[in-house]
Amino acid sequence: MTSIPRLTLSTLTGLVWLTAAAAAQDRVLTLSDVSPALNSLIGNTDLDFVAKANIEYGVTGKADYDRFYRESAIAYGGFVVGQGLTNDATTNLKGYARNKAAIAELEAEIAEITEGADPDDWTTEQSIAVLQAAEAKDQLSADEREYMAATALRIAATLPVLKAAIESSAELSGIAPGLVSGARSAFGLRGATGAARNVQRSADRIADIPSSATKLVEELTVLSHGLSMVSGG
Repeated sequence: MTSIPRLTLSTLTGLVWLTAAAAAQDRVLTLSDVSPALNSLIGNTDLDFVAKANIEYGVTGKADYDRFYRESAIAYGGFVVGQGLTNDATTNLKGYARNKAAIAELEAEIAEITEGADPDDWTTEQSIAVLQAAEAKDQLSADEREYMAATALRIAATLPVLKAAIESSAELSGIAPGLVSGARSAFGLRGATGAARNVQRSADRIADIPSSATKLVEELTVLSHGLSMVSGG
């Protein structure tokens, strides 16, 4: 008969720890978690930067910690979307503007708008002015018009998300030290180190959002105003 090994106290302790660890989970943030409005506009497309970033956050069963993990992930996700859409809009609008440099009808006006600068060196504001001039002479393609209209909607949905990320990340950064110091009380001796480390990692991830996202808000506001001028809205 095969003997059954005895469970020592250390073995039992290990099993309890493994069970507790298994109870903790990682979830993947979705664009819908960040903003249902943005999800309806860019979900399941190449512009779903949240899906591309694969942002994970922990679920431990401890309410204060779970709220911190989830809300810090949402703030970071909002920043990632804002950064991605700003880069996309800036790149595309500058590209559309550079294409207008080849239109003879616009040559003199573009030279005045850009002060003769090389197209690769045009600022966002100059690019928008070039597109506005092109619009006035009916030199925008259907695809360009469609992109600009869609981008205006994306920016309108992104700005409140970024502003919420700024506010939330500032609040969460203030909460983080208390969660780190309270980890031993909440998770016990074995779980405290990992919990404190995870809180700090989340805090580090959102630390620069108040300043960085504020710059993105400014850039998106310029883009939004520019799109309004181009479309005549």
